[in-house]
Amino acid sequence: MKRKTIQTKIIILFFLINLMVASCSSIEGATLSAPQSLDLTNDRALTRTANTNVATNTNTPETILTSTSTPIPPQITRTQTPTPTSTWVYNEPGNVNVPILLYHHIEDNPTASRYSVSITDFHSQMKALYDSGYKTIPISLFLDALLKGADLPEKAVVITFDDGHQSVYDNAFPIMQAFGFTGVAYVVANRINDIPDFLNIATLKEMIAAGWEVGSHSYTHIDLTVNHQRVSQEIAYSKIDLEKALSIKVQTFAYPFGLMDSYLAQKVSQYGYRAGMGLGTRKTHTVSNLFYLDRIEIYGDLSLDDFRQIFIDY
Repeated sequence: MKRKTIQTKIIILFFLINLMVASCSSIEGATLSAPQSLDLTNDRALTRTANTNVATNTNTPETILTSTSTPIPPQITRTQTPTPTSTWVYNEPGNVNVPILLYHHIEDNPTASRYSVSITDFHSQMKALYDSGYKTIPISLFLDALLKGADLPEKAVVITFDDGHQSVYDNAFPIMQAFGFTGVAYVVANRINDIPDFLNIATLKEMIAAGWEVGSHSYTHIDLTVNHQRVSQEIAYSKIDLEKALSIKVQTFAYPFGLMDSYLAQKVSQYGYRAGMGLGTRKTHTVSNLFYLDRIEIYGDLSLDDFRQIFIDY
């Protein structure tokens, strides 16, 4: 009887032990599964955050590259700005050592006269000036320096064009803009109202807005040395009409054909011009030749080497 009771107790105890083991295994499985689920959730959250950061970091360099490359101008824009290292020096009144160049036509015309400079040659000449450090100045600043003193670029040049041909706007104007240069157009007053092949009011105003100056080249381009009776019309009224049409102050007069006498010089001064423009080779100008300033004519057959020779001793 006792033996059966002991066996029964052993069986019950064994059963209880198995039951406890099974319960512990169930609890242990539940405990392990919860952290695994939480870890996966955290991993996905970290993955999303990491991907967001990667996308941001990837986009940032693209933005930087774009903003860096945008302000870099094309080649022609860079050359449109004058040399920033140009040195300006005060010029005492009384004389100015600045070459004044004179052009007429800038065009490719094989039958043209010596007054026509080809577009290619003109570009080469402007590039030679630019590469040598020259800066153009308006004739008004030239006269300020001559008459009362003013700061001028260390290497200054005045570039003028007579007769007001359309080729000056079509060909010379854009080339000079590319090098940061400006010029002075001497126009005939009766040719500015839409006369074929000559600069009109609209184009002249555009050039003026870009820094160019305009002077008078008479009213009808006649030889005034043999037409003194026409002086009032040719010198005085050309100035009046140009100023009214272009809303500017016309300061200088270019003698037709470069011909001048003392009577004409007196009238140019009397009618309110600051100076008269003639022909010559001098690069040093004084108040004594104020009403016949030398301008160096540039002909179509001038070689680039000969062009450079003009500035050798400057």
